[in-house]
Amino acid sequence: MQKYVFLAKISNEFASAMLNKPQDRLEIVQPILTALNIEVCEFLFTSDSDFNFVGVLKANLDDDVEALKNIIFASGNFSECTWIRAYESSEYKDVFERGSKVMDNYVSSMVIAENSK
Repeated sequence: MQKYVFLAKISNEFASAMLNKPQDRLEIVQPILTALNIEVCEFLFTSDSDFNFVGVLKANLDDDVEALKNIIFASGNFSECTWIRAYESSEYKDVFERGSKVMDNYVSSMVIAENSK
C-alpha cells in the first residue's frame, strides 16, 4: 500500500454540526474508508487556518484516494480538500535511482543543439 497525506479545511457547516452534536468523525467516515480499502495511519485536526485537518492514509490506488476526496468534498463538511502522495525515505531514494538510470540515457535538446553546431 502507498501512503498519502490528505489535507482539508473544515467548513462552517462542519463546525456548527460539531458544536451542536460533538462526534468522533473517524467513526463516521470509517465505512467509506473500509469500502475504498483505505487504512488510516493518522486522523488529526490542527489549529492551522488553511488546512485544519490532516490525515495520513494508506491505499492501493490513487483513484481510491481521489474518490474519497470527492465524497468528502461533496458532503459539505470541508470547504477545501486535497491529497498528495507521500514516500518513505527509502522509497524516495528508489524514485531518484530510477530517475538516475533513465537520465543516463537522456540527451537534452540543448546538448543536441550544441553538437549540431
